Amino acid sequence: MGVNLIDLNLLNDSSDSKFGFIRAKIPTISEEDIDLAKVNKLGFSKDSFSDWLALRYPVPLRVLKTPNALGNRIKCLCIRASNSKISVPKFDKDLVYFLGVMFGDGHVVGSIRKKGYRRFALVIQKKRTIYSEFVIPSIIEKIFGVKPKTSFWKRKSELITIKISSKIVSRFFTNNFDFSYGKKSDEVIDFVKKIPKELHLYFVAGLFDTDGGVSGNSFAFCNSSKKTALFVKEFLEKQKIKTRFYPQKKGPFRWYLVFIPASDKFKFLKAMPLKNESKYAGGGI
Repeated sequence: MGVNLIDLNLLNDSSDSKFGFIRAKIPTISEEDIDLAKVNKLGFSKDSFSDWLALRYPVPLRVLKTPNALGNRIKCLCIRASNSKISVPKFDKDLVYFLGVMFGDGHVVGSIRKKGYRRFALVIQKKRTIYSEFVIPSIIEKIFGVKPKTSFWKRKSELITIKISSKIVSRFFTNNFDFSYGKKSDEVIDFVKKIPKELHLYFVAGLFDTDGGVSGNSFAFCNSSKKTALFVKEFLEKQKIKTRFYPQKKGPFRWYLVFIPASDKFKFLKAMPLKNESKYAGGGI
């Protein structure tokens, strides 16, 4: 395919201080894994080098020769000052489904704090259901090995906020998967088009579980991005599922509806690995 879908080198950023470098815990680390020229260039001492080999401290990704080639040898990723340990995700159906969920109902927080440090987090806010309270958090833990924080609005207990406060996870989304801070970008769709086509099904399922649902006597997907809506429409039609495309407008707002005729709604339900059962049992978009 000519594309490295999980590139650990992309997690590094020129804004990171040595204290904030993303590091890897590698139980089988050896001298051959470390680039001494990079060690010297970044100003690390011989003691640091010895500490990495003795497993006293995790090794910065920046000084590894080929981090992507280490595979399962990497136990987890971390930042020296943090207790959080992040698993390197596998590019599989669970991750691609979660990309769809994030693109539908989530966003990447990247606000700058007063002292100039960036605040990193992934946030999803949804109606409180079994799906949002239990299914999404379990998927996140399966992918990244970390439990997200869940909270409920005191005055609106029907809403739940799911948050992953992690620079590492945020970097996977912005630097690997082409998400942007704040407002979502269509570039994510361009990235998804590069992944194996057999995984597109799970991305679209994630989109429908967030931005889709019951519409009239069938189901539909609604999004403000024309590119996203057309991607969904074209995917469904490749699965021999009929669709109708409706551009919508109200004042300055525009959105696009991909409607599945009632004649194909059961074919749709059979084909899609949907997880948000409450939506398709009667909940609207």
